[in-house]
Amino acid sequence: MALRVVFFGNSESALSNRHFHALMETPCEVVAVVDTPPSGRRSTNPAPLDSPGFVEVTRRRGAPAFEPAGPNRPEFVRAMRKLTPDLFLAVGYTNLLKKQILSVPRMLTANFHASLLPAYRGRHPVFWALRNGERRAGLTVHVMDSDFDTGDVLYQVKVRTRRDDTVSTLYERIMARSVLLVGRLIEDARAGRLRRMPQSEDGASYYSSVSVEDFRLDWSWEAEELRRLITITPGQCFCDIAGRRVFFMDAAVVGAGGAVRPGEVILISRGACTIAAGRDAVRVRRVRLEPAEEMSMAALCRELGLGPGDSLA
Repeated sequence: MALRVVFFGNSESALSNRHFHALMETPCEVVAVVDTPPSGRRSTNPAPLDSPGFVEVTRRRGAPAFEPAGPNRPEFVRAMRKLTPDLFLAVGYTNLLKKQILSVPRMLTANFHASLLPAYRGRHPVFWALRNGERRAGLTVHVMDSDFDTGDVLYQVKVRTRRDDTVSTLYERIMARSVLLVGRLIEDARAGRLRRMPQSEDGASYYSSVSVEDFRLDWSWEAEELRRLITITPGQCFCDIAGRRVFFMDAAVVGAGGAVRPGEVILISRGACTIAAGRDAVRVRRVRLEPAEEMSMAALCRELGLGPGDSLA
């Protein structure tokens, strides 16, 4: 008999939707899906707009799609019990599931978390791993307990990061490998051969939601750090210049060529602007202004009347 599965996800997350489609290819019965409430759907890996998400697919099939404000409320727990699920599968779902709802599935709740647990528990793990310059990232499938990402490990895949990675490119490589674990999970659960390994607390870390201030640049940082931050989220890192918020699309590390202050404009060429950092300098070619105007950094400096020796700090 096919396992009865309830899928928990975030309809605006590519990670959630990609793994849901993999689930639909397995010999299980998806009896319902549960979406994150709108206020919690912000994703650093947004779903493409040109393909149907898991909520739409499920409704087309005639199965229920839920969007509870609180998944631990008694009325929602009762609704889940009526479905008699064997397994909950969560990918990118942002609300914490507590003991009462976790007791509903006959087997367990498995969560797909995009980090090498116990490191980077919490939200936006791929973003934070790249922010911190990690050499490795990946995904862990673990048994969900009533705390954030602390349950027993079932499977894990590791992926090397690259110097030019963005959040999207690293997620893509992680997903290419981790979607294969969906079928493995269903098959191992059906056969009763799931192997659980308790998490160690060695190397454990927790990160919360990304805020606007996490994208503000400080020119006193080393040029390599500035380059990395701009590269992993193009068009999101910013600073305020002459009363205008400027978002940086690209950056390359170059030598400063002498004693300069962090944030000082060193050189303006036809297509780029070189800016001093705490160590070395960054060359920026393209920037974005609010709401969505893109232009060269050199053109922006000329428009603002900025030249070599002027400060952006």
